Amino acid sequence: MEPGSNLKSLLQTQLASDASATRYLPYCLSMLTADSLQPSPHSTKWTTRINALLHSKESGARWAGLCLAYKSSLLSQGLMIDAAQSWITTALPIFSRNEPIPVLKAAIRLLRVVFTTAVDVPEFHRQICIPNVVKFTSAIVSLVENNPDLELCITCLGTLTQIVTLYPTTHRASSAALSAVSIRYLNGSPAGPTDKEKVAAASQLYAVLPLTGGKVGAINLWRKSVDETLAFGWESFHCLRTTFPIAKGFDRPKLSDEPQVVIPMNHDRLHCCITTFQSLLSDPTTVQVPLGDLVRFIFCLLSCSTDEKIDGFIDPSIRAMEVAEVPHIWALGCTLLTSMTEQFHSQLNPHSGQLLSVLAFQLDKMPNDHQRLYLLKALDSLLKNCYLLDSSVLPTRLAKAVLPSITQLLSLPFGNGTGKGKPSSSKDNSGKKRARNYEGDEVFKLTRRAIFSTAEERHILLLSIDVVQVLFKNPNLSSAMQSIIARIFIFILLFLPRMPASLLSEDPSFLQVITTKVQKFAFVIGSGTTSVMGKALPFVIQEGLTGSLQVIHLNKLFMQNDIAMLLHPRVPPLVRSMPHVELLSLWKAEESQGEAEILSNLMALNTHDVHPNNPPEDIVMNDQIAPALETRETIQNATLKKPSTTESIPPFPLQLTQESMFKVNCLLNKRTRTETRLRDCLPSRSL
Repeated sequence: MEPGSNLKSLLQTQLASDASATRYLPYCLSMLTADSLQPSPHSTKWTTRINALLHSKESGARWAGLCLAYKSSLLSQGLMIDAAQSWITTALPIFSRNEPIPVLKAAIRLLRVVFTTAVDVPEFHRQICIPNVVKFTSAIVSLVENNPDLELCITCLGTLTQIVTLYPTTHRASSAALSAVSIRYLNGSPAGPTDKEKVAAASQLYAVLPLTGGKVGAINLWRKSVDETLAFGWESFHCLRTTFPIAKGFDRPKLSDEPQVVIPMNHDRLHCCITTFQSLLSDPTTVQVPLGDLVRFIFCLLSCSTDEKIDGFIDPSIRAMEVAEVPHIWALGCTLLTSMTEQFHSQLNPHSGQLLSVLAFQLDKMPNDHQRLYLLKALDSLLKNCYLLDSSVLPTRLAKAVLPSITQLLSLPFGNGTGKGKPSSSKDNSGKKRARNYEGDEVFKLTRRAIFSTAEERHILLLSIDVVQVLFKNPNLSSAMQSIIARIFIFILLFLPRMPASLLSEDPSFLQVITTKVQKFAFVIGSGTTSVMGKALPFVIQEGLTGSLQVIHLNKLFMQNDIAMLLHPRVPPLVRSMPHVELLSLWKAEESQGEAEILSNLMALNTHDVHPNNPPEDIVMNDQIAPALETRETIQNATLKKPSTTESIPPFPLQLTQESMFKVNCLLNKRTRTETRLRDCLPSRSL
């Protein structure tokens, strides 16, 4: 095709008039390519037609001309350089006129491309960009101050951030005006919470303003911004705690306005402060960061409680509003802690013990799902980015606080207690009209609530498993807690494949995600150390051999690598010490007194006493889901026997030779417990 033929057809048909240009603009934009904008006799006609649209009296035609110029600038840098001066001269006056929002957005996008795409061309940068970029910035600042549209404001703030980053010293004289624009949306609003996207855009602009100080002054300006933001955060925090004791070194704030206005506004200010800190600390910097002051601020946010109060008279309404703000303060502290650990990693090691202690204290209170999600995010980030915790108490305490979220996998949504679908009792409904419910009526109900019905609950479960995996690697974790974690995850590994996906979650893929994560962790538990193998290793390998077909295919490469590592280890022995195999009890009859006490404190588990001389009990299931799970003999056959060729499950697809399987069997036979006992014993649901 001849170069420019595409432009010729567009100019003759779709762009022949202003009305057709507005109507067929999407088609014109879709037909434009980099090849069609190569130098040709029609290139001059194309730029002339765009300039005519930009000077049109119709707003729709001007919008079409701006969009065509924007797309042409993206596809052809040479065409943009040639026409940039005329486009800038036409687009800048648009911001001072009363134009529709789409026209203003199109003008901002066009000038942003002009000022950011050809900065590597020195002559264009010197003659076109430098003289006009300050005019563009001033026009956008006035547009933000005078136009209340939310999307336009976010677009303007993002454009200012990008322009100031590329031309920092050019905007040195405009830094005060830019700072005022950003602080305008970071100072809180008494009318209601500020939009999150607007706060994020304003905080990003505020974070790049120190660049206007140059190579020498940028460091001082950045440190000044951090100090001012920290002081602003302390002030907002104390304004939300007027009926509580004030931290040492601070004065009690004096509230002049009504509490119904001050408390919501300071809540919004604290949120703006946390977002600003995230933007200031997001970019890598060689400046010394005041980690001690920031950690103290985070600790106060996380450790605030509802129990303390000052002496003297306290207004009950103010007290109630401030108590209601405490969970929001915890969430903001966790958000800031998560951002700092992801940015500074091991630099928080000196403060990790203090932060983990307050997180464990808050998790022990059994908060609701929303609060627990924030706490687990902060805990997971802190454990993964810092070194192993050198404490004999905290790992066990954290594991106790996190395990109830995991043991919900073993809880049934229809228990034996009274509830919906259960026959009514005269004792429970004394004085009320008897409900016409019959035994077994719940079987005919079409809707059942899943164990993890919301995305928040599913996220909590995934984070809890990750946290327990990190804690299990800590050598300071008590042997009783190690044994409990091993027993819980081995039983979950045997329990999940027999569980309907709809009973676990409304998301059908969530069961596969959990099964894969649990199987990987269970293999680590079962493999033990290089000198002592775990007693649960036969269960883990056989579960991989007899699991569902989808899980087998997902874990094929994983199982191959790990089994090969067990047969031919190529890593040195583990330096950390592991408890003896006798301490890692797999059956309830073998558990110690410490394990029994820990299990009794886990609210999600229903423990039963088992006599040491009797075998463990069978899995106790409710009538509603018992048909979905298999009996004791079926589970034994699935875990201790190879699948036959007549079964619906195909043979195990791993490429293991007979020699490899013989080595695996020899490896598994080196147990202190024989395989006969594994056939005779079945782990009970009560663990």
